[in-house]
Amino acid sequence: MMKPGLGHGQATLTSFVVSNAGTRYEPTSLRQRTLTMSVVNKLIIQCALPISLVDHPCFRSCLADFDPKYLPPCRQTVANTILPQMLQAKQNELASFLSKCDNISLTTDIWTDRRMHSFLGVTAHTFSDGKPCAHLLAFQVFSGSHTGQKIADAVESVVTQNNLSGKVRCIVTDNASNMMKAMSVMFDIGEAVSVGNDVEVDDPSLWEDDCENDLLNAFECEHISCFAHSLQLVVRDGLAAMTMARLLLGKTCKLSNLIHQSSLFRGVYEAAMGRGKIIPSANATRWNSLYCQLKVVVELDQSTVNTVLRQNNHENLVLSTRDLTQLKEIITLLEPFSEATLMTQGDKTVTISCVVPILLSLRKHLLGCLEPSSSLTVAATTLSQSLHSRFAGLFSLLGIPSDVSSHFNTLQYSSNIFLMTPALDPEYAFNWLQDHPGSSEDRDALRFKISGV
Repeated sequence: MMKPGLGHGQATLTSFVVSNAGTRYEPTSLRQRTLTMSVVNKLIIQCALPISLVDHPCFRSCLADFDPKYLPPCRQTVANTILPQMLQAKQNELASFLSKCDNISLTTDIWTDRRMHSFLGVTAHTFSDGKPCAHLLAFQVFSGSHTGQKIADAVESVVTQNNLSGKVRCIVTDNASNMMKAMSVMFDIGEAVSVGNDVEVDDPSLWEDDCENDLLNAFECEHISCFAHSLQLVVRDGLAAMTMARLLLGKTCKLSNLIHQSSLFRGVYEAAMGRGKIIPSANATRWNSLYCQLKVVVELDQSTVNTVLRQNNHENLVLSTRDLTQLKEIITLLEPFSEATLMTQGDKTVTISCVVPILLSLRKHLLGCLEPSSSLTVAATTLSQSLHSRFAGLFSLLGIPSDVSSHFNTLQYSSNIFLMTPALDPEYAFNWLQDHPGSSEDRDALRFKISGV
């Protein structure tokens, strides 16, 4: 006899409750823990996927297809238990590694995302078994104004937390005024920056009020300016001197913006040129993005591009034969600077050893570009003057006289480390001396100064 309210084939409540006994891995089993760590480490951390992924029905169904006996953790378990445990284990591992290191260099910078949230990053660099290695010490929210004192306090806190006092040999930063101020506070070197036309800033809003601070004297190490950033300042000076090419550079920039901002024009452009011929946008904080943009423009089929521009009422962006010739001259002038920028941006190799060879090579290149017949003579002259002015400390160490007065006192390039590192690097040794403009006696004296033999 049927129970009231139940028809033929209607499921009972107990049919929805399925026992998992024997069908799931035990929480402590090796297979369960291995799969969980794989999901968290390889997908969430290394692939930068959101933690909420583990709660998505399709993701859990996919895992069930792979292994029906595996039960993935929920989002709360990942966020509140697994990730903190992994962080603590990584911190313990890093602390153990740093305790065995006697000489460490730091790089630090402040980064602001698109939502105007600021973060301070500090990275430690050292050698392990003869190989260079880098470890992120801190990536933390940096709230409030970016004053030099606050940056100095934050960096000192990171050093103290990681027990690195007495081990730090140098700190590398960019040339922003607040970062230079922070280093002057930490190293007790007085005011490193001054208000005026010569101050080096990434963003004028970073400048802070001049105030008296207690100097910390926290470290016995050197402050070194980022070479790639300093090189960008040199190129910026050269680009500013290209007054005759300013209209031309504006054309290429507008063409790139048109492709990236107008879906209608992009469709017509890709139909004519193909999908692999997009002109990259230029980034104000990465000068070589402009170089890449110009190089792509020159390599395009100009007749096809000009046809597309004329058909879409953008004849003002058409490049003439003279324009293309001038673009090629600019590319030739800036190409060694682009190569130097790429060489010094490596994070897996030692880059400080290539600073002096690059500097001498760029100097030699610019001297070869100083032709009266060239339309870029003024730009090449400005680049040469800026190179000598901004790296005056290094040229002085190399014994290369210059008639250019240096007023960029904030750039730290007077350390002998720049001469020692290429000599210790088998890739360079003393081969860079061939680009030194001095006599053979001068080169021998410089070699003796570095090696003592």
